Amino acid sequence: MSNPILALIPSGYKGQTATAPKVYSVLPSDGSGDFTFDRANGLATRINKDGLVEEVANDTPRLDYTNSTCPSLLIESESTNLQAYSQDFNNAVWFKLRTTVTSNNTTSPSGELNADKIQRTSTIASYIQDGFSKNASQIQYTTSVFVKQGEGDYLALRVQGNFFQRIDLRFQFSTKSFIYTNEAGIAVLNSTSVTEYSNGWIKLSYSFLSDTQSSLNNYFSARATSGNVDSGDTSSTAFVYLWGCQVEQSTFGSSYIPTTTIQTRFADVCSITTPADVTTITETFADNTTNVITTIPTTYTVSNGLIKKIIMD
Repeated sequence: MSNPILALIPSGYKGQTATAPKVYSVLPSDGSGDFTFDRANGLATRINKDGLVEEVANDTPRLDYTNSTCPSLLIESESTNLQAYSQDFNNAVWFKLRTTVTSNNTTSPSGELNADKIQRTSTIASYIQDGFSKNASQIQYTTSVFVKQGEGDYLALRVQGNFFQRIDLRFQFSTKSFIYTNEAGIAVLNSTSVTEYSNGWIKLSYSFLSDTQSSLNNYFSARATSGNVDSGDTSSTAFVYLWGCQVEQSTFGSSYIPTTTIQTRFADVCSITTPADVTTITETFADNTTNVITTIPTTYTVSNGLIKKIIMD
């Protein structure tokens, strides 16, 4: 088998400098196969080799180690985190009902002491809540949040516009799964996911179609027994740790975008003038699925996803 014309296996890059950032190809080795990279005016996060959520600077390619000891190139479209104060649940924007929030109480998925303790103070309804304004129409959103077990086996979650138009979920730590979901009114739950991180942290994500209200609220409630956010509980002291709440107008969640006010992460654009004589471009993703391109563009732009390698033949 002949050698490919170009091979990119993500391992090296040049970040933000006076010249254009690059992602280095291993073949050809003279630099003519290197990709240009752009993510203007925006920080972004990746999972580093230690399994921690780490911020990277403007125009810096993200070599991401999600579920792997080898990096993949993380390419994402533009997205906005609509949740203000995404990791400061003690801020006044978060309404607290019979709940105390202790700021910076444990080490977060970023490895810093900046995750909050969310503790109920009553056996009747206890939760934190915040939301945002939206168009008065049904819209697709994805909410995600990092959670770590404290005292109690459950976390109850809710997304709600109108009280009767809502989705309830219950997560159980001992099984590491959503054990209950319920849709009310015209709100529709499309999917859920559970992703484990280091040091006991778990990222919960759920995608849904909202109701037609002009606002949307997220609720979180620590619980000793199974129940909804506004149900009674056997414990008046159950607690969880929370960090990194994110709400995106999307059918799926993306990498974490820290916020105080609403924050946008701009798109990653990684491209190259396609070398002569290329007839096939094969993108291999971190899960070993492939995308084979046979209609060859003059300028090739890398697809969104976790890119394990790119081969041009």
